[in-house]
Amino acid sequence: MNKMLRAEDVKEEFLLCSICTKDFDEDLHVPRVLPCLHTFCQSCLRKMLKGEVLPCPMCKTEYLLPSEGIYVFPKDATRRNLIEFLRVRKRSSDIICKDCPDDNVASEFCKECYIFMCLECTRAHRRSLASRNHAVLSVEQLQKQGPEIFKRRLKCNKQGHEGQHLSFYCAKKGCEKMICTSCTVCDHDKNRGHIIQNMKDVHIEKKHELNKIFRMLEEDVKIAKELHKQTEQEMVNLDIKEFEVEQELDDAVKRCHDMIERRREDLREKVSILTDAKKSSLRARAEQLESFIQGVTGAREFSENIMTHTDVSEFVPLHTTLYRRLKVLTKHHVKKTMQIESPAFEPTRMEGDFHRFVKGMGNVTTVTHNKQLCTTRGHSDVSLASLRNTQAEGDVRHGEITCPNITFDSNTVHQYRDVSDDGKTLKNQSIGGQRLIGSNERRLKNYRGAISSRPLKAPGKFYFEVLVDFQITKPLDNVNFVFEIGFSRRHDVDIGHYVYDQSTAWSFCAQQCDEHKQLCQWCRHNGRNLAHAPLSSALAGTVSQNTYGFLLETEQKRITVYDCTFKKKFYTFHNVDVSRPIWPVFGCHWPSKVKIDITLKTGADIVAIPNYMRTSSTMA
Repeated sequence: MNKMLRAEDVKEEFLLCSICTKDFDEDLHVPRVLPCLHTFCQSCLRKMLKGEVLPCPMCKTEYLLPSEGIYVFPKDATRRNLIEFLRVRKRSSDIICKDCPDDNVASEFCKECYIFMCLECTRAHRRSLASRNHAVLSVEQLQKQGPEIFKRRLKCNKQGHEGQHLSFYCAKKGCEKMICTSCTVCDHDKNRGHIIQNMKDVHIEKKHELNKIFRMLEEDVKIAKELHKQTEQEMVNLDIKEFEVEQELDDAVKRCHDMIERRREDLREKVSILTDAKKSSLRARAEQLESFIQGVTGAREFSENIMTHTDVSEFVPLHTTLYRRLKVLTKHHVKKTMQIESPAFEPTRMEGDFHRFVKGMGNVTTVTHNKQLCTTRGHSDVSLASLRNTQAEGDVRHGEITCPNITFDSNTVHQYRDVSDDGKTLKNQSIGGQRLIGSNERRLKNYRGAISSRPLKAPGKFYFEVLVDFQITKPLDNVNFVFEIGFSRRHDVDIGHYVYDQSTAWSFCAQQCDEHKQLCQWCRHNGRNLAHAPLSSALAGTVSQNTYGFLLETEQKRITVYDCTFKKKFYTFHNVDVSRPIWPVFGCHWPSKVKIDITLKTGADIVAIPNYMRTSSTMA
């Protein structure tokens, strides 16, 4: 049995015209529904009419109207009936009698005539031969009813047929309308090709027709919901990709800048070499000039001495020597002009050419990826023969539970994430320099994190802990995904940025939550949210440090997540597929907004199984 609709469940705006915000009524503001299923009052529709064309005020679809104008659009009976329902429930004292000129408050309602009447008019209504058998209910009785009491059986408006219910339907092509009993005889004779159907049968047929279409649309709606969810996720991925493309761009520009710096140093060195060469040439020239000056000066001094201090007979022999020396000096021609070469910088292919070159450097494009929904991922895992044994060096056993000695596999870490040298800490921000992994098939290209150094496989119980330490540097919004610790098939990890939407993965993660308006921790599988609880504020300056424990029980096919900080179980995944090895995976996101360190505590790091786990049902 359907639960009766409450007045408070009806949204007030459902009963108002969204254009004029007036209440729908039966006179001026009659609700009329357009083919696009948007409803407005007929008064506003008249104002929207442009000649014979009416554009829907909501979706802008245009309708070419026939001669009937806006009256071709049917009345929205649902809204009309709900209006009466709310009036009776909420504003019964405002209901005025429709049958008298005194504006008396109505106290009764005729279900046949669909009018409210005061007490005096009700007496007259019951005395009338035409209406004495009508079903009349008091307003108090109406207030105990649901909106279905206001459903109306429409009557024929053809002259001479007034008052007759539209109990039949003519299905003849071109007619296709509701008719009364008289209409079936006068205007819709079966002998003239008219097809008369009972309205109840038509009602069932039309409902079946609509339900059939809805069933056809259900699968499309299901796909649309998945696409919508995937679209929202892709918007998150775009934000992440934007940051990473910016990093790639910065790296490329830095390499170009470094090349320019090296070119500048090369040119400076060339200037220095060229300058030294020219200075050496000038130095030799200066030495030659200095030698000439000294030779002439010495000859002059020698000449003055012999002319002053020697006898004539002594002078003549010396003159010959002096004369020859001076003749030698005269052969040294001193040029009055001097050609000097100095270094000069020629900005070849710089300025204009370089400006044009720089404008053409690099490009930002989009890469198209077609993602199929509901597809079976047929990836195969690494063969069991290539995997290590379940019990490996460094593993520690505590009773039935093995604490595996695992680290982050640095060969799988994404290029914008870092793993410490000991393989125990994963960071979403650089430790100090780009880690050069080289090209190999193991390196993650999509998943922002790393995979463990080895998988966990049946049979056995395996336990390890993870310390998540993060500091929010910029406020997070509702699309910001912070970290993820999951279990997945090896070859399904790198399908996307996360594994929580995989059917072959089980994820514990942290993301901003609309419900709690803060950062929450979630358990997810196959895209479904299974459990979540508040973790911390999402505001800048927030610091959080929490330790989580993970217990995989292969025989029981379950994974239990423990909050080691508060010493309690968080959630248990059931029906975990352990038919093939499961790899622990670790992701950390949004380095532009949060600094994250994920540290493993495994093997000998775990000296004992926590007591709150030993008393847990998972240990049974």
